[in-house]
Amino acid sequence: MFHIVILKADYEGWWLFDDWQQNIVETYTFDAENEMRQEYGKLLDEMKSAYHSFRTGKYDMHAFFNGCELEYCEDCGEDIQIYYTPIMMKDDAVYTF
Repeated sequence: MFHIVILKADYEGWWLFDDWQQNIVETYTFDAENEMRQEYGKLLDEMKSAYHSFRTGKYDMHAFFNGCELEYCEDCGEDIQIYYTPIMMKDDAVYTF
């Protein structure tokens, strides 16, 4: 089974910290790899239009953000940026190409 998940976190999703799955806010499921790849391309285009900025990092993943979407961090005592990262997966593993 192939999936695209959208991660919402206060870090760029490509860091894949131990608990990253807890930050998944959306999941799309596909039967075939080519369907997933095609939808991933469409999703990237949509997110590039919906968000003001993005960064590309490890595994060629994109982290999208709007500069005004901040959340207060109790531990660090300041506002931090929120990022949305689409991630392709095959079964339960991150899928990169």
